[in-house]
Amino acid sequence: MKRMKLTTAGRVVIFLVVLAILAGAGLFGYNFYKNNFADDKPAGVGGQTDTPQSSTTTPSAGQTNTDDPVINLSLDEWVGWKPIIDANQGLTTQPGSIFDQMGIKVNINIINDATASSNALITGELNAAGYTTNRTAFLSGKFQEAGLDVVMPVFTNYSSGGDGIIAKTGINTVNDLLGKKIGVPRFSEAQTLLVWFVNKSDLSDSDKQSIIDNLILFEDASETGEAFYAGQLDVAATWQPYLSYATDNADAHILFSTSASKSLIMDGIVFRSDFAQANPDVVTAFIDGIFQANEMYTTEFDYIREVMPMFAGVSDEDIAAQCGDAELMGYAENKEVLDSTAPSVYADMCDIWESLGETVNRKASMMLFDSQYLTPLADKYSSATTNSESVELTEEQKQEIVDYEALLTKSMTVEFVADTAQFKNPDEAYAIMDEFVTIANTLDGAIIQVEGNINARNYTDSGQALSAERAKAVAKYFIACGIDPNRLITVGNGNTKMLVDPGASDAYLNRRTDVFFKIIEE
Repeated sequence: MKRMKLTTAGRVVIFLVVLAILAGAGLFGYNFYKNNFADDKPAGVGGQTDTPQSSTTTPSAGQTNTDDPVINLSLDEWVGWKPIIDANQGLTTQPGSIFDQMGIKVNINIINDATASSNALITGELNAAGYTTNRTAFLSGKFQEAGLDVVMPVFTNYSSGGDGIIAKTGINTVNDLLGKKIGVPRFSEAQTLLVWFVNKSDLSDSDKQSIIDNLILFEDASETGEAFYAGQLDVAATWQPYLSYATDNADAHILFSTSASKSLIMDGIVFRSDFAQANPDVVTAFIDGIFQANEMYTTEFDYIREVMPMFAGVSDEDIAAQCGDAELMGYAENKEVLDSTAPSVYADMCDIWESLGETVNRKASMMLFDSQYLTPLADKYSSATTNSESVELTEEQKQEIVDYEALLTKSMTVEFVADTAQFKNPDEAYAIMDEFVTIANTLDGAIIQVEGNINARNYTDSGQALSAERAKAVAKYFIACGIDPNRLITVGNGNTKMLVDPGASDAYLNRRTDVFFKIIEE
């Protein structure tokens, strides 16, 4: 169990989502031009570009040779693909390599243009390509229009602190973003991260729109980060090394980073469905080879240096440092994410792209994330565990967490039976709380603080006990949904945080439970 350092002087970023469980009753605004999607992220997560072309769609998806089991794969220059390069020992499968020992052949094409790679996937020149979940959602409409079905049976890595939001000192909550100069690399994973962050807040639709309408778009993360530290921006969504610079700058701090979420930005391999269905053993062997090569991630760099021009002449130490921005995903992580988190993140990304005016295929998620190709590996990796670690907190640390200011707020309401900790309409309550379970799964690095409240004129021990039981009722549901109980803190407030006068007609508003998601940066 991992122990987290938490001191008053330490860096603590608090992500708050408030679930108000009440007894009683019950985007982007700027112009987005079709096929003008660009992301030139060279050394961070998801380094892909999608640039305009005169003709970007094909009337129908071309046929790939399903009888030929060779995997023709496109990757961009991103260190997170390193296990695939290592397993292949280069662009083509070399004798004695992991893939060779698995009995498969992989031809790797380094393509930094996602338009080019997706077009080749549609025509059948490629049968596989590496994309983020974000990028796959963006391309889903294009694939649907072309009549192409795809499957994503494996993720290789997720952003682990490599992407985030930095802000000037004094900007501590999402409300503070209103009226501020906010810069983002245009059409990048960092931009969608910021939009996800805003969309999950309790801000009004008009306030959310105001923030997004006033985003300042930059061509890349370098321009964005440099503009922030030059004093031209109040807030920036960016990636490393610009996040780390904030820790040494008295006028800046990290509002949010992917260190608290393993699923918001993930890299995976998309296969044409016709190829995967015709060659399931090949796809499974490919996945197995990746898992085996994970052990070489921070120890061997010759193959990636040879294959990806951006790494030519880069020292082992510098490549290893870039590796730290991505956390590899093995069997256990893939099984967990494919079966649960990935579909919800995909839906969130579809929301973002639709708000940009893009056509997406929401229904694709029902077929897209398929763990069946992992099934033959179950016995081999049965003892594998995820990289996630529980947080062990002392009572002093728990109190310290309770006292920190909230960054982001979101409110919802359901009903409690008066004088009890029972939901008046359980099905309705569960449906509402499920949204917060989804957020908890996405923000897997968050501590979840649950506070119960009552309506009473006088504070009593029984009142405090009732409020504590209401908090525990919510926590119990979270645990039943698979949330680690070590992430939960329950607090009984009694009547100390009433919203209205206890004798008022709407006094039922005082009977509620608040849920706070708080993220600790070590």
